[in-house]
Amino acid sequence: MKNIFVSSIEKYSGKSAVITALGQILHEKGLKVGYFKPFGVNTIRIGDQLVDEDAYNIANVLNTGDDMEDVCPVKLDRPYADFVRAAPDAEELKRRVTDAYKRISEGNDVVLVEGAVDYKTGKGLGISDLDVSRALGLNVLMVVKYTNDFVLDEILAAKELFGERLEFVLFNQLIGYKKAHVKDIAERLLKREGIGMIGTMPYDPLLAGLFVTELGDALKGKWLVKLSEDVIIEDFLIGAMSPQAALKYLRRVRKAVLITGGDRADLQNLALEIGNINCLLLTGNLEPPRTMLGKAEEKGVPVIVVADDTLTTMQKVEEVFGKAGIKGDVKLKRIKELVEQFVDLERLEVEKF
Repeated sequence: MKNIFVSSIEKYSGKSAVITALGQILHEKGLKVGYFKPFGVNTIRIGDQLVDEDAYNIANVLNTGDDMEDVCPVKLDRPYADFVRAAPDAEELKRRVTDAYKRISEGNDVVLVEGAVDYKTGKGLGISDLDVSRALGLNVLMVVKYTNDFVLDEILAAKELFGERLEFVLFNQLIGYKKAHVKDIAERLLKREGIGMIGTMPYDPLLAGLFVTELGDALKGKWLVKLSEDVIIEDFLIGAMSPQAALKYLRRVRKAVLITGGDRADLQNLALEIGNINCLLLTGNLEPPRTMLGKAEEKGVPVIVVADDTLTTMQKVEEVFGKAGIKGDVKLKRIKELVEQFVDLERLEVEKF
């Protein structure tokens, strides 16, 4: 497999997941796999080091052993407008990227390169995916979340910019009829434009889900009942109705978190009785009666309380779900299975090794 640049037309399309799976598959073939992310936007501090969170996680999962400063040489450490104002000129940034890429390439058989938020991000710095793929001489695999039919137009618009470098498209998170629809229509359209479609991966609730600890950490909540074991939440339900009205929804969901006011002990108790709720997320900084917490502890259901109101909490939960990462053995195994099953690895030349 040649080094390949994985890009996207919008955020949260699944680039990191696909790279993680490809890295695992190539590791099993005995290859030393490198990972490179030229421009990191989602930055955090690990000790005294600033890192891109996705880059840090993937480098650790794939056990690359490369210096994180080489893995992600340009990192956003302030608001973007301020960063652009203070950054070196485009040629210097591009030189920093190409030098780091050379160091990563020298020690590895294959390098998987991950683009920024989308292929346009970083254009003001001269290090967008388009700029970097040209500078590194890499063809592009575009991972596309099929949110609606207009994504086809977005792919074709990207093709006008990338030209022949846009080699492959992989559709991700397809639901229901769209699986056949994309196969029938999109493949013919892309082929006409000289783009290969190498797979259509279905939506998977496990991969879209969050570990309860991830949710608690993201919301900075207070644990009223702690975990007996970390579990994955695949859905969420808003409890702002009567118990009678809520009953049918509570019976329908699986592996869900119930978001409701801390004073709604009626809904909380009903959720615990039904047994389809993996976590209670209580809003308004209101704590429920001790009897309810005792029941939750008995059933092994964690309870978290947050200061925000229910609407604000719901919006934050939606955002966190949208950014669900590939963490934990169960998710790593699942994404590898999906890529092996639904991606034409032979066309990516993975099967040649």
